[in-house]
Amino acid sequence: MKAEQIRVAGLQIDQVEGNRQANLEAAIEAIDSAEPHNIYVLPELSSSGYSPQVFQALDELAEELEGPSYRAFGEVARKKDCCICYSFPRRVARNQFTICTAVVDSRGELAAYYDKLHVCSTGVCCEKDYFVAGRGPLGSFEVKGAKIGLAICYDIRFPEMIRKLALEEHIVLLLHPGGWPKDEGFFSWHIFVQTRAMENQIYIMSTNWAGTDNGRSAFCPPFVDGKGSTIETLGDSPGVLSGIVDLNYLQEVRKKYPYRTDRSDFY
Repeated sequence: MKAEQIRVAGLQIDQVEGNRQANLEAAIEAIDSAEPHNIYVLPELSSSGYSPQVFQALDELAEELEGPSYRAFGEVARKKDCCICYSFPRRVARNQFTICTAVVDSRGELAAYYDKLHVCSTGVCCEKDYFVAGRGPLGSFEVKGAKIGLAICYDIRFPEMIRKLALEEHIVLLLHPGGWPKDEGFFSWHIFVQTRAMENQIYIMSTNWAGTDNGRSAFCPPFVDGKGSTIETLGDSPGVLSGIVDLNYLQEVRKKYPYRTDRSDFY
């Protein structure tokens, strides 16, 4: 049986580039300081930091799926009876790394993981010089009987992926860790989040690192009317963005605006 509401927190924290222990401690402190939520979502590469300097040290910073980050967050998730969505550079072969997002559940066990399919090389991003693209599968898991999906940063620009999660995995919420720098692509980030949320009629929690070069984490409902239902954002400083996934409201939106049932089978 599905719960009527799921509480999700986006954690916008400062990064310490290349220092896993410091980043884990900052993340855990943010979780401990926040109000209780069912799910906590950290930024992209939350364990290592995100920068070219970090990428050059992947041989030291990369982890296995059940590595240091998994163990640290698993312990916290058990104690706080919650799920934690975190991200780290994953070693998949010798000298081969993916950008991975994983979720530990309230038992401290691995609930889902996803290797980033779309590796970015636009703007100031240079991921393709250091990472390989994931080969699937897509990532999803359940919280209180509701399906939650995973995507990472640049993935939001590819509607087919999010559509597949929405229509085939039946997700109600997308967790979207990002490492968005304030380059020419930064302005359109929220536009893509809002579009993906509305066209698929899902909630999206999209996180970023704190700082003057990053910031602006966002939570978007399945419908935005510019009045009571709007996208919520943080500024540049560290903070917690709290969102409520209201499953009753979600069903109302899908009934009132039947984008899914009106969709043609021609394409």
